[in-house]
Amino acid sequence: MAQAFFDKHFETFGVGSGRFSYLLYLYRQEGVSQDVMAKHFYVDKATTARAMAKLEELGYIRREEDPVDRRAYLVYLTAKGRDLEPKIRAVLKEWALLLTEDLSPEERDVSYQLLKRMAEKAGIAKEQQSYGQRIM
Repeated sequence: MAQAFFDKHFETFGVGSGRFSYLLYLYRQEGVSQDVMAKHFYVDKATTARAMAKLEELGYIRREEDPVDRRAYLVYLTAKGRDLEPKIRAVLKEWALLLTEDLSPEERDVSYQLLKRMAEKAGIAKEQQSYGQRIM
C-alpha cells in the first residue's frame, strides 16, 4: 500500500518505484558511489545503476567518475534534485500522518521506536544472510 501511495504521489516527478529513497539518501550524503548506495539499500549494483540512470535522465542527479576508482561513479544532486526535497518530505509526512492519525502521541513514539528496531534487525539479518534459516 505504501508503494502504491508513493507511486501515485511521485509519478509527476518520475521518482516512484523506490527511486525517491536514493534521493533521500543523497540529501544526507552526496558524493558517494553507487556501490555504497547499493549496499545501504541491500540491493544489487544493477538495480542501483538503473535507478541512477533514470534519476540522471530526469535531471535530479549527476554522476562523476571516481578519481580514485575509474570504474566507479560518485553521485551528486543537481539543483533540480535539491528542489525536490521538500516535496518528497511532504509526501512522506502525509503518509506517516495517514497511518498514525488515530494514535496518541505516546503510541506514535512507541510505534516509531519499534519500527526502527525492527528495521535495524532486518538489516543485521540481511548482512548475516540469515534470511529463512530459522524456518528450515
